[in-house]
Amino acid sequence: MTDARIPNLPPAARLRNNGVPHAMEAPQLPDERATATPRPALRDDPIWAEALDWLLKTRAAPTDEALQQALANWLGSSPEHARAFRKAERVWLLSGDLSFARPAPRPETPPIAPSRRINRWRRALVAGALAASITLLALPTWQGLTSDEATAVGEHRSLVLEDGSRVELDSDSAIDVHFSNGGRQVTLRRGQAFFQVTPDSQRPFQVRAGEVEVTVTGTAFDVSLAPRQVAVAVDHGSVQVSNGAAGEPLARLAAGDRLRVPEHGAPLLDRVPRDQIAAWRNWRLLVNDRPLSEVVDELRRYQPGLILLQDNALAERRITAALDLRSPKSALQAALAPLGGQVSSWSPLLLVIDRH
Repeated sequence: MTDARIPNLPPAARLRNNGVPHAMEAPQLPDERATATPRPALRDDPIWAEALDWLLKTRAAPTDEALQQALANWLGSSPEHARAFRKAERVWLLSGDLSFARPAPRPETPPIAPSRRINRWRRALVAGALAASITLLALPTWQGLTSDEATAVGEHRSLVLEDGSRVELDSDSAIDVHFSNGGRQVTLRRGQAFFQVTPDSQRPFQVRAGEVEVTVTGTAFDVSLAPRQVAVAVDHGSVQVSNGAAGEPLARLAAGDRLRVPEHGAPLLDRVPRDQIAAWRNWRLLVNDRPLSEVVDELRRYQPGLILLQDNALAERRITAALDLRSPKSALQAALAPLGGQVSSWSPLLLVIDRH
């Protein structure tokens, strides 16, 4: 884990992590980052994942009329579905490995039962076609490229802000920092971060994650911005959590409190043992009666490329486990074992979750 001190300079005057000086940076656009709602990265977008799943199935069985009709129904159910599928087609074509033309008719031969060898060949063919295009998903996200500080997949980093506060960034996370005479503001644009705030009653410390805002004067707490929810957990001290867009107070949290604010529905308040708060700092993911879909969301930030989970019934199965974040594929296998699921590697950058 590296350590860096962040001076209180405008973003355009800072050196980026790649060492390129500010004189080489692109002109700055109007700064709307503090108020914009973060959009999910491509690999976190459930519609994109579903579109890619449809693409894989229809390319593997191009003459299956029932499958083609099911795809047509899915495409017609939402303009977002059609846009995502067109994007998946463009990504496929970028690989240059396979065309979309259907195979020419072959002379009739006696039907034979499909063999595991044929299925393995088909999987290898699909994986080869996707290998180059899925590489796009392993590139830095747009938040990482435009944020003040960001981590790569599998990287943890410790930062020291100009007031002495410390921020620990989880894998594939990004923040913006803005300090002024009247306040200290950090925007979590992606991922997860643990904050140890230097007390200053004259300048409140605020963290914005999506539509959730956390305000403190001096404490230690963890904030997670996931595709389906924002979570805040307090290690020591206290924090005020509010809906930043509406200015509505949600809860005041003390040590051991955790508040989860889902994308849809009411906030959920519970208690967490303090030694389990931000366990990711020790490369552990502690799961207590959570849906598999939420666990996969967290592991996606540690796995380069894409993890596909399209079995809705399996996604809602709940698990309790202690997982090693240093090996996300092994962690997935451990989480799936009691559920009757499995992980298949279609390429180094594509893991597919299904049932045995």
